[in-house]
Amino acid sequence: MDFMPELLRFTDGTPVRSPADMAARRREMISLLENEAYGKAIPPVPVSGRRVATDAHCACGTAVVEDLRICCKMDKNTEYSFPLRLYRQTSPGKKPLLLLLNFSDKKYHEYLQPEFVLQNGFSLAVLHYEHLTRDNGDFSDGLAAFFPRRTDGTGAGKITIWAWGAGRALDYLLSREDVDETQVALIGHSRLGKTALWCAAQDERIRYVCSNDSGCMGAACHRTLHEGGESLKVITRAFPFWFCDNLVNRHGQTDALPFDQHFLLACVAPRYVCINSAAEDAWADPTSEQLSCVGASPAWAFYGKTGFLGNETPCGVDEGFPDGEIAYYKRSGKHFLGLPDWASFIGFIKDHRNND
Repeated sequence: MDFMPELLRFTDGTPVRSPADMAARRREMISLLENEAYGKAIPPVPVSGRRVATDAHCACGTAVVEDLRICCKMDKNTEYSFPLRLYRQTSPGKKPLLLLLNFSDKKYHEYLQPEFVLQNGFSLAVLHYEHLTRDNGDFSDGLAAFFPRRTDGTGAGKITIWAWGAGRALDYLLSREDVDETQVALIGHSRLGKTALWCAAQDERIRYVCSNDSGCMGAACHRTLHEGGESLKVITRAFPFWFCDNLVNRHGQTDALPFDQHFLLACVAPRYVCINSAAEDAWADPTSEQLSCVGASPAWAFYGKTGFLGNETPCGVDEGFPDGEIAYYKRSGKHFLGLPDWASFIGFIKDHRNND
Protein backbone atom coordinates (compact mmCIF):
# COMPACT_ATOMS: atom_id res chain seq x y z
CA MET A 1 0.00 0.00 0.00
CA ASP A 2 2.85 2.34 -0.92
CA PHE A 3 0.42 4.72 -2.65
CA MET A 4 -1.26 5.61 0.66
CA PRO A 5 -0.31 8.66 2.76
CA GLU A 6 2.49 7.60 5.08
CA LEU A 7 1.36 6.87 8.59
CA LEU A 8 4.83 6.89 10.15
CA ARG A 9 6.08 10.15 8.70
CA PHE A 10 5.26 13.65 9.93
CA THR A 11 3.82 16.18 7.52
CA ASP A 12 7.27 17.77 7.16
CA GLY A 13 8.74 14.42 6.09
CA THR A 14 10.43 13.51 9.39
CA PRO A 15 10.07 9.79 10.16
CA VAL A 16 8.40 8.52 13.34
CA ARG A 17 11.10 6.73 15.35
CA SER A 18 9.90 6.44 18.95
CA PRO A 19 6.79 6.15 21.15
CA ALA A 20 7.07 9.89 21.85
CA ASP A 21 7.17 10.54 18.12
CA MET A 22 4.09 8.32 17.65
CA ALA A 23 2.19 10.28 20.29
CA ALA A 24 3.10 13.52 18.52
CA ARG A 25 2.16 12.04 15.15
CA ARG A 26 -1.23 11.04 16.59
CA ARG A 27 -1.85 14.64 17.61
CA GLU A 28 -0.84 15.78 14.13
CA MET A 29 -3.19 13.25 12.50
CA ILE A 30 -6.09 14.35 14.69
CA SER A 31 -5.40 17.94 13.66
CA LEU A 32 -5.39 16.89 9.99
CA LEU A 33 -8.71 15.10 10.40
CA GLU A 34 -10.17 18.12 12.19
CA ASN A 35 -9.08 20.60 9.54
CA GLU A 36 -9.64 18.46 6.44
CA ALA A 37 -12.48 16.06 7.27
CA TYR A 38 -14.76 16.35 10.30
CA GLY A 39 -14.23 19.87 11.60
CA LYS A 40 -12.62 21.29 14.72
CA ALA A 41 -13.16 19.37 17.95
CA ILE A 42 -15.39 21.07 20.51
CA PRO A 43 -14.20 21.59 24.11
CA PRO A 44 -16.20 19.76 26.82
CA VAL A 45 -18.57 21.56 29.17
CA PRO A 46 -19.83 20.71 32.68
CA VAL A 47 -22.34 17.86 32.66
CA SER A 48 -24.89 16.46 35.10
CA GLY A 49 -27.44 13.68 34.87
CA ARG A 50 -30.71 12.78 36.50
CA ARG A 51 -33.02 9.78 36.43
CA VAL A 52 -36.40 10.39 34.79
CA ALA A 53 -37.95 6.91 34.96
CA THR A 54 -37.08 3.34 35.94
CA ASP A 55 -38.30 -0.04 34.67
CA ALA A 56 -37.31 -2.98 36.86
CA HIS A 57 -38.76 -5.65 34.55
CA CYS A 58 -35.99 -5.87 31.98
CA ALA A 59 -34.29 -9.17 31.12
CA CYS A 60 -36.67 -11.33 33.17
CA GLY A 61 -36.19 -9.07 36.16
CA THR A 62 -32.40 -9.41 36.26
CA ALA A 63 -31.73 -5.87 35.05
CA VAL A 64 -33.12 -2.36 35.27
CA VAL A 65 -33.79 0.20 32.55
CA GLU A 66 -33.13 3.79 33.56
CA ASP A 67 -34.32 6.70 31.44
CA LEU A 68 -31.90 9.52 32.10
CA ARG A 69 -31.55 13.18 31.20
CA ILE A 70 -28.06 14.52 30.49
CA CYS A 71 -27.69 18.23 31.05
CA CYS A 72 -24.84 20.20 29.45
CA LYS A 73 -23.97 23.65 30.81
CA MET A 74 -23.30 25.40 27.50
CA ASP A 75 -22.52 28.79 29.02
CA LYS A 76 -23.30 30.79 32.13
CA ASN A 77 -27.00 31.11 31.35
CA THR A 78 -27.77 28.29 28.92
CA GLU A 79 -28.20 24.53 29.23
CA TYR A 80 -28.89 21.82 26.68
CA SER A 81 -30.24 18.44 27.73
CA PHE A 82 -30.85 15.16 25.95
CA PRO A 83 -32.20 11.72 26.90
CA LEU A 84 -30.02 8.66 27.46
CA ARG A 85 -31.22 5.14 28.22
CA LEU A 86 -29.24 2.76 30.44
CA TYR A 87 -29.84 -0.99 30.72
CA ARG A 88 -27.90 -1.85 33.86
CA GLN A 89 -27.07 -4.90 35.89
CA THR A 90 -28.74 -5.28 39.29
CA SER A 91 -25.87 -7.23 40.83
CA PRO A 92 -23.41 -5.14 42.89
CA GLY A 93 -20.10 -3.86 41.65
CA LYS A 94 -18.71 -1.98 38.67
CA LYS A 95 -19.69 -3.38 35.27
CA PRO A 96 -18.13 -2.90 31.85
CA LEU A 97 -20.18 -0.54 29.70
CA LEU A 98 -21.17 -0.52 26.06
CA LEU A 99 -22.39 2.84 24.72
CA LEU A 100 -24.36 2.52 21.48
CA LEU A 101 -25.01 5.47 19.19
CA ASN A 102 -28.37 4.50 17.70
CA PHE A 103 -30.91 5.58 15.10
CA SER A 104 -33.92 5.31 17.41
CA ASP A 105 -34.96 5.99 20.98
CA LYS A 106 -37.29 2.98 21.15
CA LYS A 107 -36.71 0.82 24.19
CA TYR A 108 -36.55 -2.30 22.05
CA HIS A 109 -35.28 -1.43 18.58
CA GLU A 110 -34.22 -3.82 15.79
CA TYR A 111 -30.54 -2.95 16.26
CA LEU A 112 -30.63 -3.48 20.03
CA GLN A 113 -29.73 -6.72 21.81
CA PRO A 114 -30.05 -5.64 25.46
CA GLU A 115 -30.69 -9.08 26.96
CA PHE A 116 -27.72 -10.55 25.09
CA VAL A 117 -25.50 -7.71 26.30
CA LEU A 118 -26.73 -8.01 29.89
CA GLN A 119 -26.37 -11.79 29.95
CA ASN A 120 -22.73 -11.35 28.97
CA GLY A 121 -22.07 -9.21 32.03
CA PHE A 122 -22.17 -5.74 30.44
CA SER A 123 -24.37 -2.72 30.95
CA LEU A 124 -25.69 -0.97 27.84
CA ALA A 125 -26.28 2.75 27.34
CA VAL A 126 -28.13 3.92 24.22
CA LEU A 127 -28.00 7.42 22.78
CA HIS A 128 -30.30 8.41 19.90
CA TYR A 129 -28.14 10.64 17.74
CA GLU A 130 -30.90 12.99 16.57
CA HIS A 131 -31.56 14.04 20.15
CA LEU A 132 -28.21 15.83 19.77
CA THR A 133 -28.85 17.44 16.39
CA ARG A 134 -30.93 16.40 13.40
CA ASP A 135 -29.35 14.54 10.50
CA ASN A 136 -29.64 17.37 8.00
CA GLY A 137 -28.03 20.63 6.97
CA ASP A 138 -29.78 22.76 9.60
CA PHE A 139 -27.05 24.11 11.86
CA SER A 140 -29.56 25.99 13.98
CA ASP A 141 -30.95 22.68 15.25
CA GLY A 142 -30.20 21.22 18.68
CA LEU A 143 -26.56 21.25 19.75
CA ALA A 144 -25.51 22.51 16.33
CA ALA A 145 -26.94 25.92 17.25
CA PHE A 146 -24.14 26.29 19.81
CA PHE A 147 -21.39 25.53 17.28
CA PRO A 148 -21.87 27.78 14.23
CA ARG A 149 -19.95 26.93 11.07
CA ARG A 150 -16.54 28.58 10.85
CA THR A 151 -15.67 30.74 7.87
CA ASP A 152 -12.25 29.08 7.42
CA GLY A 153 -13.76 25.74 6.31
CA THR A 154 -12.97 23.87 9.54
CA GLY A 155 -16.34 24.22 11.27
CA ALA A 156 -17.66 21.11 13.02
CA GLY A 157 -19.80 18.87 10.85
CA LYS A 158 -22.66 16.88 12.29
CA ILE A 159 -20.39 13.86 12.87
CA THR A 160 -18.22 15.95 15.18
CA ILE A 161 -21.29 17.25 17.01
CA TRP A 162 -22.67 13.72 17.49
CA ALA A 163 -19.25 12.62 18.72
CA TRP A 164 -19.21 15.53 21.16
CA GLY A 165 -22.61 14.45 22.52
CA ALA A 166 -21.34 10.89 23.00
CA GLY A 167 -18.45 12.33 25.01
CA ARG A 168 -20.82 14.24 27.25
CA ALA A 169 -22.91 11.10 27.82
CA LEU A 170 -19.67 9.38 28.87
CA ASP A 171 -18.88 12.26 31.25
CA TYR A 172 -22.01 11.33 33.18
CA LEU A 173 -21.77 7.54 32.83
CA LEU A 174 -18.18 7.44 34.05
CA SER A 175 -19.22 9.28 37.20
CA ARG A 176 -21.53 6.41 38.22
CA GLU A 177 -20.40 3.93 40.85
CA ASP A 178 -21.80 0.98 38.85
CA VAL A 179 -19.67 1.65 35.73
CA ASP A 180 -16.14 0.29 35.32
CA GLU A 181 -14.40 3.32 33.86
CA THR A 182 -11.53 1.15 32.57
CA GLN A 183 -13.82 -1.01 30.43
CA VAL A 184 -15.83 1.30 28.18
CA ALA A 185 -16.73 0.52 24.57
CA LEU A 186 -18.33 2.81 21.98
CA ILE A 187 -20.36 1.18 19.21
CA GLY A 188 -21.83 2.64 16.03
CA HIS A 189 -23.35 1.39 12.78
CA SER A 190 -23.10 3.07 9.35
CA ARG A 191 -22.80 6.88 9.77
CA LEU A 192 -22.71 6.30 13.51
CA GLY A 193 -19.80 3.92 12.99
CA LYS A 194 -17.98 6.88 11.43
CA THR A 195 -18.97 8.92 14.48
CA ALA A 196 -17.80 6.25 16.93
CA LEU A 197 -14.37 6.03 15.28
CA TRP A 198 -13.92 9.81 15.28
CA CYS A 199 -15.05 10.06 18.90
CA ALA A 200 -12.69 7.29 20.03
CA ALA A 201 -9.79 8.74 18.06
CA GLN A 202 -10.01 11.83 20.27
CA ASP A 203 -11.27 10.41 23.58
CA GLU A 204 -8.78 8.13 25.31
CA ARG A 205 -11.33 7.09 27.94
CA ILE A 206 -12.84 4.80 25.31
CA ARG A 207 -10.92 1.53 25.56
CA TYR A 208 -12.72 -0.24 22.71
CA VAL A 209 -14.36 1.19 19.61
CA CYS A 210 -16.57 -1.04 17.48
CA SER A 211 -17.50 0.11 13.99
CA ASN A 212 -20.14 -1.71 11.96
CA ASP A 213 -20.43 -1.14 8.18
CA SER A 214 -19.05 2.39 8.54
CA GLY A 215 -17.69 2.59 4.97
CA CYS A 216 -16.60 5.83 3.31
CA MET A 217 -15.19 8.37 5.80
CA GLY A 218 -15.45 5.62 8.41
CA ALA A 219 -13.22 2.55 8.29
CA ALA A 220 -12.93 2.25 4.47
CA CYS A 221 -9.91 3.83 2.76
CA HIS A 222 -10.69 6.19 -0.13
CA ARG A 223 -7.74 5.29 -2.31
CA THR A 224 -8.63 1.58 -2.43
CA LEU A 225 -12.25 2.09 -3.52
CA HIS A 226 -13.76 -1.10 -4.99
CA GLU A 227 -16.61 -1.55 -7.45
CA GLY A 228 -19.95 -0.65 -5.90
CA GLY A 229 -18.41 1.27 -3.02
CA GLU A 230 -19.43 4.77 -1.96
CA SER A 231 -16.92 7.36 -3.12
CA LEU A 232 -15.78 10.53 -1.41
CA LYS A 233 -17.37 12.54 -4.23
CA VAL A 234 -20.76 10.91 -3.69
CA ILE A 235 -20.78 11.15 0.10
CA THR A 236 -19.78 14.82 0.21
CA ARG A 237 -22.48 15.71 -2.31
CA ALA A 238 -25.19 13.75 -0.50
CA PHE A 239 -24.20 14.60 3.08
CA PRO A 240 -22.01 17.72 3.06
CA PHE A 241 -23.28 18.65 6.53
CA TRP A 242 -21.60 15.60 8.08
CA PHE A 243 -18.18 17.10 7.38
CA CYS A 244 -16.26 20.36 7.41
CA ASP A 245 -16.40 22.58 4.34
CA ASN A 246 -12.74 21.92 3.53
CA LEU A 247 -13.57 18.30 2.72
CA VAL A 248 -16.70 19.18 0.75
CA ASN A 249 -14.81 21.79 -1.29
CA ARG A 250 -12.33 19.14 -2.46
CA HIS A 251 -15.13 17.80 -4.72
CA GLY A 252 -14.08 14.22 -4.10
CA GLN A 253 -10.46 14.70 -5.17
CA THR A 254 -9.15 11.83 -3.09
CA ASP A 255 -5.50 12.10 -4.11
CA ALA A 256 -5.39 15.72 -2.93
CA LEU A 257 -6.19 14.74 0.65
CA PRO A 258 -3.29 14.54 3.12
CA PHE A 259 -4.86 11.54 4.88
CA ASP A 260 -6.77 8.33 4.36
CA GLN A 261 -8.92 6.45 6.81
CA HIS A 262 -6.11 4.32 8.24
CA PHE A 263 -5.09 7.55 9.98
CA LEU A 264 -8.44 7.56 11.80
CA LEU A 265 -7.96 4.00 13.07
CA ALA A 266 -4.34 4.65 14.01
CA CYS A 267 -5.36 7.52 16.29
CA VAL A 268 -6.97 4.93 18.59
CA ALA A 269 -3.63 3.16 19.24
CA PRO A 270 -2.69 1.57 21.61
CA ARG A 271 -6.33 0.92 22.48
CA TYR A 272 -8.66 -1.54 20.73
CA VAL A 273 -10.53 -1.33 17.43
CA CYS A 274 -13.05 -3.83 16.07
CA ILE A 275 -14.16 -3.34 12.46
CA ASN A 276 -17.15 -5.30 11.18
CA SER A 277 -18.25 -5.55 7.55
CA ALA A 278 -21.13 -7.28 5.75
CA ALA A 279 -20.42 -9.38 2.66
CA GLU A 280 -23.41 -8.00 0.72
CA ASP A 281 -22.75 -4.38 1.69
CA ALA A 282 -20.64 -3.30 -1.28
CA TRP A 283 -21.55 0.35 -0.60
CA ALA A 284 -19.49 0.24 2.62
CA ASP A 285 -16.62 -1.47 0.73
CA PRO A 286 -15.64 -4.34 3.06
CA THR A 287 -12.29 -4.95 1.38
CA SER A 288 -11.25 -1.32 1.87
CA GLU A 289 -12.29 -1.56 5.52
CA GLN A 290 -9.96 -4.53 5.91
CA LEU A 291 -7.16 -2.66 4.12
CA SER A 292 -7.59 0.23 6.54
CA CYS A 293 -6.82 -2.20 9.37
CA VAL A 294 -3.65 -3.24 7.54
CA GLY A 295 -2.60 0.37 6.99
CA ALA A 296 -3.24 1.45 10.59
CA SER A 297 -1.46 -1.49 12.22
CA PRO A 298 2.11 -0.08 12.39
CA ALA A 299 1.00 2.53 14.94
CA TRP A 300 0.56 -0.19 17.56
CA ALA A 301 4.15 -1.43 17.26
CA PHE A 302 5.43 1.73 18.96
CA TYR A 303 3.51 0.69 22.07
CA GLY A 304 4.77 -2.88 22.05
CA LYS A 305 1.50 -4.13 20.56
CA THR A 306 0.73 -6.36 17.59
CA GLY A 307 -1.97 -4.27 15.89
CA PHE A 308 -3.66 -6.18 13.07
CA LEU A 309 -2.85 -9.89 12.75
CA GLY A 310 -4.31 -10.16 9.26
CA ASN A 311 -3.24 -9.36 5.72
CA GLU A 312 -4.39 -7.61 2.53
CA THR A 313 -6.07 -10.68 1.03
CA PRO A 314 -9.86 -10.29 1.47
CA CYS A 315 -11.07 -12.68 4.13
CA GLY A 316 -13.88 -15.13 3.48
CA VAL A 317 -17.50 -14.65 4.47
CA ASP A 318 -18.13 -15.29 8.17
CA GLU A 319 -14.40 -15.15 8.74
CA GLY A 320 -12.01 -12.58 10.13
CA PHE A 321 -8.89 -11.73 12.06
CA PRO A 322 -9.90 -11.41 15.73
CA ASP A 323 -6.64 -11.69 17.64
CA GLY A 324 -4.79 -8.37 17.54
CA GLU A 325 -5.63 -4.98 19.01
CA ILE A 326 -7.30 -4.32 15.65
CA ALA A 327 -9.87 -6.96 14.78
CA TYR A 328 -11.72 -7.38 11.51
CA TYR A 329 -14.74 -9.59 10.81
CA LYS A 330 -16.86 -9.99 7.66
CA ARG A 331 -20.21 -11.64 8.20
CA SER A 332 -22.77 -12.81 5.68
CA GLY A 333 -25.75 -10.57 4.96
CA LYS A 334 -26.53 -6.93 4.31
CA HIS A 335 -26.13 -3.48 5.85
CA PHE A 336 -27.51 -4.10 9.35
CA LEU A 337 -26.52 -4.24 13.02
CA GLY A 338 -27.58 -7.67 14.25
CA LEU A 339 -26.81 -10.38 16.78
CA PRO A 340 -23.70 -11.69 14.92
CA ASP A 341 -22.21 -8.19 15.11
CA TRP A 342 -22.94 -7.86 18.82
CA ALA A 343 -21.48 -11.32 19.40
CA SER A 344 -18.23 -10.43 17.63
CA PHE A 345 -17.92 -7.12 19.49
CA ILE A 346 -18.53 -8.69 22.90
CA GLY A 347 -16.23 -11.60 22.10
CA PHE A 348 -13.48 -9.17 21.08
CA ILE A 349 -13.85 -7.15 24.27
CA LYS A 350 -13.85 -10.24 26.49
CA ASP A 351 -10.72 -11.55 24.77
CA HIS A 352 -8.85 -8.35 25.62
CA ARG A 353 -10.31 -7.37 29.00
CA ASN A 354 -7.37 -8.71 30.98
CA ASN A 355 -4.65 -7.29 28.74
CA ASP A 356 -2.31 -4.49 29.84
